[in-house]
Amino acid sequence: MIKQKKPLAVLKKIKSPYFMAALNRPLMYNDLYFRLAISLLAAHIIVAFGAKQSFFQLLLMYYYYRSLTLSFFIAFSLINTVYLVTVKLDKHFDWIDNTAKRIGLQFAFGLILPSVAAFLLATLYFALFRIKILDTGYLQFDFPVIVIMLLLLNVYYLAFYFYNRWRHAENKATGMSGHKQVQVFTVQKGAKNIPLPIDTVSYFYHDGQYNFLRTFDREDFLVSQPLDEVQQHLNDKQFFRANRQMIVNIKACDYFQNMDHHKLELFTKPSFKSQVVISQKRASAFKSWMNGK
Repeated sequence: MIKQKKPLAVLKKIKSPYFMAALNRPLMYNDLYFRLAISLLAAHIIVAFGAKQSFFQLLLMYYYYRSLTLSFFIAFSLINTVYLVTVKLDKHFDWIDNTAKRIGLQFAFGLILPSVAAFLLATLYFALFRIKILDTGYLQFDFPVIVIMLLLLNVYYLAFYFYNRWRHAENKATGMSGHKQVQVFTVQKGAKNIPLPIDTVSYFYHDGQYNFLRTFDREDFLVSQPLDEVQQHLNDKQFFRANRQMIVNIKACDYFQNMDHHKLELFTKPSFKSQVVISQKRASAFKSWMNGK
């Protein structure tokens, strides 16, 4: 059993194939109600900020509800932008594998872009009432509050990301996943569903919008499940997630060569149509897996 560690310690020290799979599992935030609630709260703060009336006095004013409604839609648009940017970047620029790029892109599209959009939307908001934004206290009071809120939202998603990766890795490391290892894998060929012994599978791979497996006899079959789901049911001593596009059988590993930046190029049997690259982050785990550790 692995002792409980702080999240970052676990992320740095666990390098098993199960852990590497956890890092590449799509992250689902499912926080629509949170975004709606935080948008309403942000709208109220912006409207009530600097107001001379008390909260209960504001509740009796038509101006408050009009401003709250417009501010809510603006706030939700900005918060949803941060959410969509984060989800998109999670798919292509993982915090672990692409740290430097992810920081820059998250800062540019998760903070700067929404901040500029906030200023433009506020300009339009004031223009509806024939008020010039520069004649108001928006830039001095409201805008800094909005930027701080957007920054905290980015921090929330970052913390959420690492917490879920750590929790998933801990579950894998302590054997809590509960997934059974399959001995026979059902594939599709036309209208047929064909059971294949798992030992006949050379590797699973992603091509275009679909997933396939290739047997040692060079036959390709369509696989209906995502590769992440497939991996959960495989023996981690027999199969390894080489990258996002491939899960390879140890018997299919012909040899590998060193590449620049401590990456590895894997040659399989049967051969794959394109280069199979194992990243620097996974290289150590791959070598340990090949050595049976």
